[in-house]
Amino acid sequence: MVKAVEDLIASRNILITNIRSFHEGNRDLYRVIAVELRKLLCDGKNSLVTRLFPDARLHPLRGRLPDHLKEGLILHIPAMVHFDGKGGSKIIELFDKSAQPLPLELWLKQDLFNKDITINELIRSVADKESAYTDPKYNKTLNFTRSVKLVDEDIHRQHIIAIGEYILELLNMTVEKNPKLKVHVKKG
Repeated sequence: MVKAVEDLIASRNILITNIRSFHEGNRDLYRVIAVELRKLLCDGKNSLVTRLFPDARLHPLRGRLPDHLKEGLILHIPAMVHFDGKGGSKIIELFDKSAQPLPLELWLKQDLFNKDITINELIRSVADKESAYTDPKYNKTLNFTRSVKLVDEDIHRQHIIAIGEYILELLNMTVEKNPKLKVHVKKG
């Protein structure tokens, strides 16, 4: 099997296991998810998705704002959030699956919380500053996201998980459509 395919299957299995474990209470596993997302999406031509699926297109964020409303905007959360009534929450819809999908490069450039924080910036910040590496200080993105809480949790944690769940859904559909991949994957 081609190494890139093996890496894709491994990333899918890592996402399955760690997203499940995050929802079971191992909340620091968003860091592992960020590293996988970075490897899959955020390394330009070397990204795993780009190498295997050069024409990949992904759904845009839901509730996108027009440019004239973004100037001076401090925080915009383009997600539907479920609150369980017991102090917990979960992002249940971050992407608009009814909208026209975007090429990966444009998808990564979408503003997530404000005009300075894109999907790419969030993934790379968590992966590079909290996960694969550790710096003495947080960067501007993490200083901001750590200052905003969703219930009692930094906002970037659940957004990384929501992005991971969306990518996992796309990977699962890809595996289902490709019988050669299907025999090598873990159930999940």
